[in-house]
Amino acid sequence: MMITRVLVLGLALMTVACGYHLRGAIELPEQMRKVYLKNASQSLQEQFTKTLKASSVDVVKEISQAGLVVAVFNEQMDRRVLSLSSTGKANEFELNYSLDYELQDASGAVLKKIQSIEITREYYNDQEAIIAKTNEETIIQQELYLQAVKKIVNTTRSDLAGK
Repeated sequence: MMITRVLVLGLALMTVACGYHLRGAIELPEQMRKVYLKNASQSLQEQFTKTLKASSVDVVKEISQAGLVVAVFNEQMDRRVLSLSSTGKANEFELNYSLDYELQDASGAVLKKIQSIEITREYYNDQEAIIAKTNEETIIQQELYLQAVKKIVNTTRSDLAGK
């Protein structure tokens, strides 16, 4: 029993020593501990809050409480048909999510000029499973929001670490 405890403790220490973090947890600079998201869609705000909660970051409701403001511009989710079947029904769709964002402090001073993000995903539209495909599109949209949040956080983290 004692050997098992020592082995588990040793593995835990080795895991911590190599820099392992739980999935979703992100090391962020102090300035990013309180973030305000400005002009973002409800879906982006929800994903931003959920993602940063795992990293002990507060997405604050008031701009005056923020150490960092992420101002979102031109946020857009587009869907287009990529191919048609012989009967004229859509076989494939493409989802394109794009936005511009700028980093500011609580007073509105620009910390990092406007950056652009564009993410595209394609998926097959099975005419036999229409309801399932609608659910799949919703899941893909959530993944696009998540990927955008991760890009914003990673870029912001590296930009703020360089200062």
